[in-house]
Amino acid sequence: MQKEKEIEFKNLLTKEEFEHFVSFFAISQKDFHSQTNYYFDTPDNFFKNNGMGFRLRVLNDHNELTLKHPIEEHVMEENTIHVSNQERDAIINQTSFPSIPFLAQFNLISPLICIGSLQTNRVQIPFENGTLFFDHSIYSKTEDFEVEYESSNVKYGKEVFLDLLDSHQIPIRHTDKKIARLVKYNAKLKG
Repeated sequence: MQKEKEIEFKNLLTKEEFEHFVSFFAISQKDFHSQTNYYFDTPDNFFKNNGMGFRLRVLNDHNELTLKHPIEEHVMEENTIHVSNQERDAIINQTSFPSIPFLAQFNLISPLICIGSLQTNRVQIPFENGTLFFDHSIYSKTEDFEVEYESSNVKYGKEVFLDLLDSHQIPIRHTDKKIARLVKYNAKLKG
């Protein structure tokens, strides 16, 4: 099991802004890789109500179960375990999970259900002592574009990220996490 702190800053982009960054950083289509996130919660929204997110991420070469929960603004603690393809299929098809140490602490009574999935085409590049991510995400009948910056220091990371946006004349936009955007979009479809 991996346990780490994630310090990240994110901003939604228009398609044009996204394409501008791809061109500016000389990123080619072959640099992108695809991943699919399946998000889970209890019927009574235990994770959502506690500001957490629980997902299965399926990549080309491995699968990860990750629980994220906030420590402070821009800082999340991530607990991750790798699961086999057989375990992945059981999770997706039957919502049947292997033993997960970081979930055991919650003594969940309600079953976990899949609340949605999202496919992301992502590229990551080193940038200013951190990592930049450019994501094109597709879910339900919509898509969005975002830039994320991960840093090892909140103050430094915020300065670098705001400077990046400013130098490319990109407005700061309130940007929810992917799971929150997915849930909001699904609620809009139902309502």
